[in-house]
Amino acid sequence: MRVWALNPPADNGVKQVREGRCMQRGGAWCTIWTPLSMAYCASMARSEGHEAFLNDCIVEDLDFVDVTRRAAELKPDLVVMNAVTPSFDSDLTTVEAVKNGWPNAFVAVIGIHSTALPKDAFDRAKRLDAVIRGEPELTVKELLKAFSEKAPIEGIPGLALMRNGEMMLTPERVPVENLDELPWPAYDLIQHRLYLMPYTGNPFLLVATGRGCPHPCVFCADHTYYGKKLRLRTPKALVDELEYYGKQFGIREFLFWSEGFTLSPPRAKAVAREIIARGLDIEWVCNSRVDDVDPELLGLFKQAGCKIIGFGVESGVQDMLDAMKKGTTVEQIRQAIDWAKAAGLETAAHCMLGFPGETRETIGKTVTFVRSLKLDFAQFYCAVPFPGCDLYDWAQEEGWIATDDYRKYEQNQSALNIPGMTSEEVEAARSKAYRKFYLRPSMIGNHLARLTSLRTAKVFGKMVKEFVSWV
Repeated sequence: MRVWALNPPADNGVKQVREGRCMQRGGAWCTIWTPLSMAYCASMARSEGHEAFLNDCIVEDLDFVDVTRRAAELKPDLVVMNAVTPSFDSDLTTVEAVKNGWPNAFVAVIGIHSTALPKDAFDRAKRLDAVIRGEPELTVKELLKAFSEKAPIEGIPGLALMRNGEMMLTPERVPVENLDELPWPAYDLIQHRLYLMPYTGNPFLLVATGRGCPHPCVFCADHTYYGKKLRLRTPKALVDELEYYGKQFGIREFLFWSEGFTLSPPRAKAVAREIIARGLDIEWVCNSRVDDVDPELLGLFKQAGCKIIGFGVESGVQDMLDAMKKGTTVEQIRQAIDWAKAAGLETAAHCMLGFPGETRETIGKTVTFVRSLKLDFAQFYCAVPFPGCDLYDWAQEEGWIATDDYRKYEQNQSALNIPGMTSEEVEAARSKAYRKFYLRPSMIGNHLARLTSLRTAKVFGKMVKEFVSWV
């Protein structure tokens, strides 16, 4: 069997990150990530003895005509493609492009949006064969087995199918319990030079460290896809993979991908100690809750090569944190960032504006609070009612959804008219927050001090240009 893992073309030139809960466009501080889920699907196919191909149209600058041509060349038996909310209509257009090139291909779409609203996918792509609901790897494996044996697929867990004009859901897919058993992503199929870390401009890889999150944050759709049970890779298996990429591809910069690298502080410390024990010369970035860190952990991170730690700050107003069911306090936010800076780490804050209950006053307080923290970076997102999260259901019930145009469902735009603030007002507040945070003499000096070579200066120039469009 021939399997084609496909990350669809950009929607009108807008290049989206398409990985789990992260669906933001590439911008000043957000680069395009390596297609982790697609690479896992390709590696699963190869581990079962099938031939696998991977195209990331976003970085390869392939359009729908190219997809049709490539489909005709490959003649794939199975096409697994990603689709995310902000580019959902465009992504689903890819189905038609594939079928135009090779009508015999069985095309399946993955992602949180399709998992939450599978009928939405079929309504937009009449020639779509299946939605893979939840984690895709085992479903891909069982689909290929059924195709090889010419067996029915209706009993395979984790699918949505159209039968006789009606959608049918197969049994729920039980998530992969032991993540160490998954074959490593087929990163030999991507062009590493096209995925560059901001500031350094060096190639990097996205590396999965765990899946699932037990926390009930109202704005997060991750549990729809990965579930609420925390599943973690063992330190040895994770560091084995990092070491392999260094030896095989010469890559030493990584973005640790999970719902929260520090959700199990003992495991996070064990990973850091394993990296230190092996003497790996690497740099990495991770995300964390503010209530999962302590000085010892952050000190180990620094020794192990952690460059930046990004914290889910969300808001500087306790009432807003409580409304989001974040489970953290403003005091914990300040303490965690102080500890991280004391350990010598660069710090980033991820902040959300326009959540229900927000006012101009609370946004102002959040921006003032974030400016007072010892931060190197800050991201200000609009609250987005992504299908699959509690906020989506809440906003539907209350009539807060401002538009049914999914292109507005991205974090630099607002799709909500909350009581007291329109979507346009939230977007304006977000742009103002960026300007107030970054256009300060201290922050400008901080970033100029990083320009230690012509290369970093060129990368910085590109980031500034993207920053202007981002805000």
